[in-house]
Amino acid sequence: MKKLLKNRPHFFMALFSLNLLAGCTPTIQLDTPKEGITINMNVVVDHNIHVTMDEKAKAAIENK
Repeated sequence: MKKLLKNRPHFFMALFSLNLLAGCTPTIQLDTPKEGITINMNVVVDHNIHVTMDEKAKAAIENK
């Protein structure tokens, strides 16, 4: 081992520095809320229907 370290010290220093950099990787955590999302919608639906009939249709209905 000492013989390899004497011949290639730059290789081992590069390997050591890469090992240190790999240990400092940031972590990302996603956390969901404890309670769900609530959407309150107050909706009023009002329909106003107006039916018109022509004179022929009124006469046909009245004759039955």
